Amino acid sequence: MKNGNSTIKAILACAFISCCAGMIGRAQTAPANLSLELQQVVRLAQQHISDDVIINYVKNSGKTFNLSADDIIYLNGQGVSQSVISILQTVAPANPAVPPPADSQVSAPPPLDTSSAAPVAAPPSGVDQSAVPPTPTMDYFMAQLTPYGSWVDVPGYGMCWQPAVDFGWRPYNDQGHWEYTDAGWYWQSDYPWGDIAFHYGRWTYGASGWIWVPGYEYAPAWVVWRHADADGFVGWAALPPGAIFVNGAWEFHHVRVGLDFDFALGLNFFTFVGYDHFWEHDFHHYILSGARLALVYRHSVIENRYHLDHGRFINDGLARDRMAAFTHHEIRVETVRDLRAHEEQRNVLVRRDDIHNFRPGAKPDGRRISAPGSENHGANDRNAAKFGAGKAEENSKGQSYSRGNSPGGGKGEYSESK
Repeated sequence: MKNGNSTIKAILACAFISCCAGMIGRAQTAPANLSLELQQVVRLAQQHISDDVIINYVKNSGKTFNLSADDIIYLNGQGVSQSVISILQTVAPANPAVPPPADSQVSAPPPLDTSSAAPVAAPPSGVDQSAVPPTPTMDYFMAQLTPYGSWVDVPGYGMCWQPAVDFGWRPYNDQGHWEYTDAGWYWQSDYPWGDIAFHYGRWTYGASGWIWVPGYEYAPAWVVWRHADADGFVGWAALPPGAIFVNGAWEFHHVRVGLDFDFALGLNFFTFVGYDHFWEHDFHHYILSGARLALVYRHSVIENRYHLDHGRFINDGLARDRMAAFTHHEIRVETVRDLRAHEEQRNVLVRRDDIHNFRPGAKPDGRRISAPGSENHGANDRNAAKFGAGKAEENSKGQSYSRGNSPGGGKGEYSESK
């Protein structure tokens, strides 16, 4: 009888709160301790994302939400549906706590549930290693990537790959650099597997770290951009599964979204650096973290502009002229066909030896690089060399960075010049 009374009281409370919320409206102030996950739920609701997508996000968050009356009033007033609020009140954590990928001072992003993921022992045999096929297959991906990481069968995604890298690693963050091409911004990686994992598929963050979800459409880089011009910073993050480009527009879990949609990517997913360090090859020493990261993220504006040109994906990202102005040097336009051919041909040779030498039961290693030193550096990197590397230096906003040594995404130490 006690449980029945509690249920009746909860129903009456929700009804009362719904009425109150309608009168309070959207101008209300958020509760002081509203979690980042609940803030994201509000954002998704205000962007008119379907309840199914929001509920899936909540269930995969790994969180137990102990909503207060103030929380419920606020959520209702911000347009969060009663069905989503009900799930928030009942959901149980899907997996144990997950360490954040970037900064221990802020809460972790929603983890992918890999608790029931099944490891895959060996790559398929008989796959041609001599060249990259025009349209890669899962067998090709598995044969090429197995020496560098582990394949797991992830519920909801199928076969996925996790690189064997150091703790705190994240995609589009190290051992690589940005080039500007006739297809937009191109991530040229020094990893022997980079021509696959940074140009096909999507990345998601799970209980054991970052996981690559295979895809079969090529792009110079699958990222979303942010910029905080007044603060002097630019940032990018790997696009998550469910973000697809269809008929010239973005969809997220089959719902069409606008150019200002953030794909539920919070601040921990982004790499932010000063504009003067955009051309670096080692961002570890210049990445924002902590309170400064949170501030710049709040000030930043999202950019996720792509378009199709005769079937080719163009990563527009940030305009070339404005990036030349903010990074203080001329940006040459490289040919994406040439960069892609060079990267793929170089990596095929390296992988061929690695695949030949890799034995069943051997420990994969994704940390090695294909082209140490300057062999893999493009024209834009040579143009940017005048800014120097490997030491603390000031950017255009009077802010300086020094080398850091933290495992949390390789973050650097930030300070401001007085």
